[in-house]
Amino acid sequence: MLEKPIVTSSEAASARDEKASSLMPMLIAGLILVVIGGIVVMWFV
Repeated sequence: MLEKPIVTSSEAASARDEKASSLMPMLIAGLILVVIGGIVVMWFV
C-alpha cells in the first residue's frame, strides 16, 4: 500500500521536473554568474 503513493508521487515529481527543467538551468546559471561576479570584484578590489 505504501509503494503506490510513492509511485504516484514520483510521477508527479517527474511532471514537475519537466515543468521546472527550464527554471533549474536559469537558477544554476544565475548562481554561477553571481559567484564569477564576486570573484571578479575581489580581483579588482
